[in-house]
Amino acid sequence: MALYQDPSVQLLISKFVRGEIVELTPGFDLDHTVRYPEVEEVVDQDPNAAKQLVQKLWDSGIFKRKFHEKVLVCPSCLSPNVSNDYVCPNCNSIDIERKTLLEHTACGNIDSVDNFLVEGSLLCPKCNKELVEAGVDYQKLGAWFQCAQCGKRSDMPSPIHRCRNCGHIFTIRDTGFVNVYAYRVSSEAEEEFKRSYLVMKPIGLVLEDFQFKVDMPGQIAGRSGALHRFDAVATKGSSEVVVLDVIASDKEIDEVPVASMYAKIFDVSPSQSILVAIPGLTDRAKRLAALYRVSIVEAENSQRAADQIKDKFGWAGLSGSDESFGDLQL
Repeated sequence: MALYQDPSVQLLISKFVRGEIVELTPGFDLDHTVRYPEVEEVVDQDPNAAKQLVQKLWDSGIFKRKFHEKVLVCPSCLSPNVSNDYVCPNCNSIDIERKTLLEHTACGNIDSVDNFLVEGSLLCPKCNKELVEAGVDYQKLGAWFQCAQCGKRSDMPSPIHRCRNCGHIFTIRDTGFVNVYAYRVSSEAEEEFKRSYLVMKPIGLVLEDFQFKVDMPGQIAGRSGALHRFDAVATKGSSEVVVLDVIASDKEIDEVPVASMYAKIFDVSPSQSILVAIPGLTDRAKRLAALYRVSIVEAENSQRAADQIKDKFGWAGLSGSDESFGDLQL
């Protein structure tokens, strides 16, 4: 929840919620190994800060990830700026050449293609006849690798890796790998963010305008010793405590959230308790709320709910004036 209060996190997750970002796909970078450009936009174009933020969101469960690729890195300095080289198995020289073998069909001569090349044409060094058509005059038999330093030939050179950053030379047995992931916002975190910081933000601002300290969400210990969570807990001084839950749906909401809230406030005994229903409650839920003396705010969105809370209740009652509403008291 502390992460949700970070402006960079709010901006980034808002982009997911609005569909501007579906998935964070990593990009390869020789200096930073991996980069997330969309995240860099919200952290002043700092690649390292972007990676740290992605890691925090993964560690906290806000992000879920899937494997994207493995990046080979130097085991000495962890740089991804690594070359893949082939060396002579005899002298370890990198100065090797790939030679193609040709066979002259007519005379049976087998030699390197270099020895057949004469002024751009292929001439058999044994019988001096020109080789014109592949598969008829000649055929390729394969290739070998020849070292320019020691002259040795081999069917397969030895692969090595060389770090361009620190110069360390190593083989596949010593190499390091870094797993690179693509990220999405988890469905649970997206819903939590929508409720806490898109739905709750205008309501929280109303409470803060009247000098309440607001925690979204907040927890209060009840008489039983149990901790009860509310979408917002607003406190002023040591005696005024307002608890608020928000339930949003695409249809009228039944009595279950009303009963759930009553179970919490019965143990907590706050100064005021408010249930915001978007878009509204069923008649049965309203009757139950009246029975439990839970104040109800019905609105088509959270901003309208915030306006109703400010205008209808006036908030003077929260400071104990004569305008307090009896049906909010337990």
